Formats: sequence, structure tokens, C-alpha cells
Amino acid sequence: MLSRYRVYRYDQLDAPVVTAGTGAVLIGTQNGLFPDLGFNVEGEMGGLWAGEKKVCDGFFFAIDDVPLTCADACEVNPAATAFHYRLQAQQLHIVRCQFIPDGASGCVIELTVENQRQTPRMVEVSFTVRTDILTVAAARGEDGMELGRDVGEYDEVTQAFYARDSRNPWHTVWGADESCRVLQADLPQSVYGFGNTRGKGINGRLFYRLRVGAGAQATMRLFVAGGVASRSKAEDALSALRAHAGEMIAAKEARLMARMEESRAALPEADLERAWNWTKICGEWLTRDLPGGGVGLCTDLPEHPSLFGEGFAQAMGALLPLGGGERVQEMLRTLVRVSAEAQLPPGRMARRVSRSGRIRQVGGVKESAQFVALVHRVLLWTGDVQFARDMLPTTGLCVSYLRRATRGFEDVRGDIARETHLALAGQAYILRLLGEDDTACRSELEGLAPQTQETPEAGASLDAWAAWHGRQGHVEQMIGCLCRMAKAGAPGMPGAMKPEGAGVLLSARSAAGFIGPMTQSLFGLAPDAAGRTMAFAPHTPIGWDGWRLENVKIGGASVTLTSERVSPSQAKYTLAVSEPGWTVVVHVNGEEKRIAVDGAVSLVMED
Repeated sequence: MLSRYRVYRYDQLDAPVVTAGTGAVLIGTQNGLFPDLGFNVEGEMGGLWAGEKKVCDGFFFAIDDVPLTCADACEVNPAATAFHYRLQAQQLHIVRCQFIPDGASGCVIELTVENQRQTPRMVEVSFTVRTDILTVAAARGEDGMELGRDVGEYDEVTQAFYARDSRNPWHTVWGADESCRVLQADLPQSVYGFGNTRGKGINGRLFYRLRVGAGAQATMRLFVAGGVASRSKAEDALSALRAHAGEMIAAKEARLMARMEESRAALPEADLERAWNWTKICGEWLTRDLPGGGVGLCTDLPEHPSLFGEGFAQAMGALLPLGGGERVQEMLRTLVRVSAEAQLPPGRMARRVSRSGRIRQVGGVKESAQFVALVHRVLLWTGDVQFARDMLPTTGLCVSYLRRATRGFEDVRGDIARETHLALAGQAYILRLLGEDDTACRSELEGLAPQTQETPEAGASLDAWAAWHGRQGHVEQMIGCLCRMAKAGAPGMPGAMKPEGAGVLLSARSAAGFIGPMTQSLFGLAPDAAGRTMAFAPHTPIGWDGWRLENVKIGGASVTLTSERVSPSQAKYTLAVSEPGWTVVVHVNGEEKRIAVDGAVSLVMED
């Protein structure tokens, strides 16, 4: 149940919060407000975004003429965000819950009013949307675009408000369920009880009445949608939400419930457990569908909502131990297609892609090397030979580009040395998997200067220290770094361990420095799905009685790992695999052992 992952916040409610879907994202603060947020376009990065277009700055409520200005509590779960308001003088408890259905270009708001009186009553609901319809490019004066003032009107027939940018064909719409009739509509100069956010938006207010029984509660649904090019498409977006919101919400909850069961960790450290499990959801919140097909990973929220971007390979690689193998494959296919359609030079990959599929920055040798290495990592987790066959032409071009750019690997700069090693090793693996000759790649790899593991500098980041401690076998020190990372994110946002840069709430790559050490140096899992083998070198930190990691997807198998402390220096490890034909590779007393797994295998190992 998703309720297992609920987080309640009662303090620091001015911290940001995100509610996201594959087509839209809503960013505000945990007190239920929508202040001017962000630096990429100063003060404009919060609110509701559908693709590249901002739909509105936010929405605001008043109940019986009392503005809901600050929530008493914020409730975050993987599918929705809810805000609780206690109106004690009015004897009302209000819950405002917001969802972004998968694929929708808008949000659903469920407003629940609980009547604490012992007599029935009518409650008046005021619903105001503050528009600020824009794109980042237009707001920054790029691409020859210029923002206009928003204009809007209420339509009695559809019982909804419509707004658009006066200079561009960008539209927004808002209203309620068709069963909720509008009593009155107006365009106030400011949002009652809140004032105005900055920008060129308008305020469109709708009034409703809701009958609530004695000691009972009643719920109404409201909708905001937009980012579309015409009034008719805005109508269609609203109609779709009105007709299918219930089933869309149920489908998303079911999908996320299944997602949370994959790679589910149970750990003695509550902060680590919550961060690991929520990192899957942060990955979901950063995943976006492209209108022309395919999927990409958003760089961060709210500052840089472009796809792929800085550290894309690191970010996508972190999804693999969390059950994201198929999704990463889809992302890489999308990246290859977008790069090919843009006719980039052979071996060059897109580095930053807009939601519409437009390439805003082209990668260099580092990104091409990272692409090949990431394809290799995907294959280790999925063993998908057809994916390897599909990627081989592109990885071959990337290696050729690396060869040209480094004069036959004679001039490999220090800042790309590690990536070059990984790319050549990855290409050799891909060639062997497909029965091709990998001699040239192996020879070039052997000719590179050997890689050294240097100790991080004193001021290095926590993830750098965690990775180093993990490689050295300092598991307790690694856990200490990871615990600090788990506590360092935005309050109430587990999985956002290490926000990067001013204004950044969620960063796609921030999880990589957490997931990597956990997978490699705690759970000790290094699969080769194509070879149907798993290297297994787990650890149990001092003071831990054990841990459990369930339903890890490796190839077509589901793997569960369990640790149980049996002595101060030893633990019993059990590895269970859902299908036959797998081999576990372990080192016991310095000797490598290969053990065929028939259901499960248990070993007592020293830490």
C-alpha cells in the first residue's frame, strides 16, 4: 500500500514540494502556497508546468470566506500531495489533495470538507487560479519570442475559465466536475487573502456551494490544465480530466504501488531505508514523456526541466538497481533517435533536449563515452541481446569519435580518462555478447594508462567519500556518509539527498552517489544478466542485525537478498532467485567460488 510510504510534515512547511506526472509537474511549498520560486527565470519556476509551458502560478481557495493561507500539515505520498487545514472557528477540517495523472497536461485537485457540527450545512468554496502562461525561452527573450499579458474569460456553457497569452497560442483552462455548478465567476485584481505573484497573469475565480451532512464530509474535484495551442484543445484536456480522473488516479496509484515493491529495502537505519525506497519515486517524478514519442529524464526541478542534461548517464545508471532497466532502455532509444533526427555528427550525442524533442546542447567526447558505458551497464542488468544489437551502430560511432578526438587514444585527457576506459570495456562487452570480434577494443583498452583510485580531497562531497569508503571496505564510514546524505535533502522529500545548485529541489543525478555505494558495497551485487551470473560480496555494518532487499530485477529474474547477523564478525547471507540457471560468484577466504543457484543459496561470510 502507498500509505506505507506516507510522510507527514508539521514544521518547516516553507520547504518546496513537488507533485509530478509524466506530462506535467506542480511545484509549490509544503504550506500549500505558491510563492515566487526559482532562479533560471527569477521567481517563475514554481507553479503548474505542462511540458515546456507554464500553465499557472498556482491556485488558491477560500472556504466560507476564509482563505486557506497556510496548511497545518502537509502529507506527501508517491502519487499525491495533500494539505490539511483546521478551521476551528468554523468547525471545519479541509483536505486539499492534488494529483498529476500519467500522461495528462494538468492536475486534479480533490477538496474534501469535513463538517464537525452535528447539523448539516452549505459551504461556499472559492477557487482562484493565478495564470502566468510562459516558456522559459520566451521569459528570457530567447528564440525571438516575447511574452504578452494573459487574457481570460468564463464560459457558461462549459462551466470553466479559459485564459491565453495575448502574444502566443498558449492556453490554460480550469473548472470543476460537471456535477458542481458555478454560482459566480469573476476576474479579481488580486487573489483574495493572498495577493498576487509576479508576472503578467490574471486571476480567474469560480464560486461553488457544497452540501455537507452533520458530522460528515463531502468531496469535489477541480481541474487545471493547459500548455496547449488552442481553446478547443484546452476544452478537450478539461473534458478528459472530468470524464476519466477517477480511473486515471487509480491507474497511477496501482502503477506506483507495483513500482515501490521493486527493489524494496528493509534496513535498520530508518533514514537510509526511506531514502532508498523513495529514490524510485524521485526517478518517476523526473521522468517525462515526449509528445513525439519516447521518454527522457529531466535534469532537475524546478530550475532545469530539460531532458538528459548534465550527468545524464550517472543519473540513468542509478535507476538500474531500482528496477528501471526497461525504462532506461527506452530513454536511450529516445536519445539515439533524437540525435539521429537532428543529424548530429557521427558519434556525437544530444546533451540537453527540450520536452518537444529539440536539441539545445550537443555533447562532446565525455558524453559519447558515457553513452557507451551506460549501454554496457544496462546490458549487465537486463541481458537484452536485441537492445545490444540495436545500440551497436551508435556505440561503434561513439568509439570511433573518441578514437578520432584522442588521436587513436594516444591523447586521452585526465578529465575523460575514466570514461574512456569504461567506454572501451563496454564496447568490448557488447561485441562479445553479439559474437563480434572485440580484439581491437581490448588492445586499445590495454594501451591506456592504468586507472588509480585516489583518496578524495578534504573538501570532497559526501557521495565521493561514500564511494571511496565503499571501495576500501570501510562500510561503517560509508554508511555514515550515506546517513548524512539522506538527512541533507529538502525536509519532507525523502530521496532528494543532495540538491545541487540554488533553487534545485530534485536532481536526477543526486541519487547516483547514494544508490551506487549501497548496491556495490552494502548489498554487494554486481550482475551479468547475459551470462546469468551474479557477483555477490555483501557486508553488514557493525551494530546491524541484518537487512533485506526484495524483488530486484536482473534479466528475467527477481532476486531477494537477506542478511542475518550470526556473530560479531559474521553474517548469514541468503540469495534467492525466481528462476533456475543462475550462478553466484563469491569470494570466501580469498578463494573464488561459483555456486549454481537452485531457488536459494545461503552462505556465512565474514565482514
